[in-house]
Amino acid sequence: MTRIVVVGGGLSGVSSALAIADASPRDEVILIESRAQLGGRVSSIKDPKSGLLLDNCQHACFRVYDCFLQLISRCGARNSIKLQAKTDLPFLQVGGGRLASLSDGRLEPPNHMAGSMIKFPFLSLSDKIAMRKVIKELSEMTSEQMSALDDLNFEQWLIEKGQSQRAIDRFWGFFVLAALNIPVSQASAALSAFLFQRGLFGDAHAFDVGAFTSDLSDSLHPHLLRTLEESGVEVKLSSKVNSISRENGLEVCLREETISCGKIVVALPHHLAGRLLSEYSEVVEAVDHLEYRSLIGIHALHSAEVLPESFTFAVCVDEPIIQMLFNRNSEIDEDKMPEGVGQWVSVPVSCGDEWLDWGDEQFLEEYRRVVKGTYPDLWNEPDSFIVIRSRNATFAPLPGSEQYRLSQDLISKDGIYIAGAWTNTDWPSTMEGAVRSGLLAASSLLDDNWNPEKKWRWWPSPPKRGEDGWRVW
Repeated sequence: MTRIVVVGGGLSGVSSALAIADASPRDEVILIESRAQLGGRVSSIKDPKSGLLLDNCQHACFRVYDCFLQLISRCGARNSIKLQAKTDLPFLQVGGGRLASLSDGRLEPPNHMAGSMIKFPFLSLSDKIAMRKVIKELSEMTSEQMSALDDLNFEQWLIEKGQSQRAIDRFWGFFVLAALNIPVSQASAALSAFLFQRGLFGDAHAFDVGAFTSDLSDSLHPHLLRTLEESGVEVKLSSKVNSISRENGLEVCLREETISCGKIVVALPHHLAGRLLSEYSEVVEAVDHLEYRSLIGIHALHSAEVLPESFTFAVCVDEPIIQMLFNRNSEIDEDKMPEGVGQWVSVPVSCGDEWLDWGDEQFLEEYRRVVKGTYPDLWNEPDSFIVIRSRNATFAPLPGSEQYRLSQDLISKDGIYIAGAWTNTDWPSTMEGAVRSGLLAASSLLDDNWNPEKKWRWWPSPPKRGEDGWRVW
């Protein structure tokens, strides 16, 4: 029996601990988390004024998130998510109120959205003709060809491929900003190409959107905790690891105790991993070169409907701040809605660094301009308007950053493994990237040689369209 300590209770740490416990039940697994709940940056906070649990930012998953959905299924949390029956991505003309969707049709990928793309009113015919060649090139690109693009920003690559600024702003740039949390002008062309090939132009079902049916912490924490404990993992919450020592064998040092162990998985954001592993120059160098980008989450609670009842979510065309509107009433189970709230609108502000110092009233002015200007007959002032700022939300996939995304087994010679969405998963900093990193670390620790293009074999398969047991949004 080996005692294994996992440091960090975010999705990467939970995935790693559970994967090890499932695959090697003889080992003793201890998971240590500094907060009082699991989930890491996919979590909710308690608003001090209203007492409501509010997500730190609007989160959505996609059917292409195979490993994340495997984790959800493994933890018996299927009711926590509703998935679209087919891809439907609405775009909203602010002020005019026109809605148009990109949706999948009968053609095979990468042309499965061609029907809706032809009718899409926010791009010109010349935009669409030019986009066809780029879509074909992205869908046929090899992993080696993608990697060769890492030193370019994606906007530069798109311009070289003849894409108009309108197409970049209204199509390519939106998906990059929403998925990679970085403007297209700053994003690695390699990771951007991966996003479109694997997501939008991959399987026809890949971009089916999933919504959480309660706040994030309620959707995840109790299910993760129960499953870990049932699997024999000892979970230590509200416990901070101060250091790791190798003087007398591997030891994890907390304020209240020191735990001797055979192996360690450090599943932390990169700046915290760098502090804990400061004796390893490779880790320190990577941390010095990687950057963060912020997320801002806006919650507007109205006493009456302010968006049409049929409204689920929409991209706000040409809006830099109020980038999307989500009708939480369409997502949250009725018994989870706060009493007295007629409609709950959530707004994610991706890469919100330049607005972090804005006051709440400035965000309210922008929100009022967009929503009232689009649906004036429905407008009523929100009873509560809460802005949540997360400065270190995701690592920044800048050009050249891939070389600093470390392998999970980089320092395995010392019995230490690394996990986190910032490590080398080939995925952006998403829930899927975090879970994959935990599984890759577990695979290395177990000497399992897992191929991440295949499912994690100890967990249930991810859901296909129409599969029983998964809710529909």
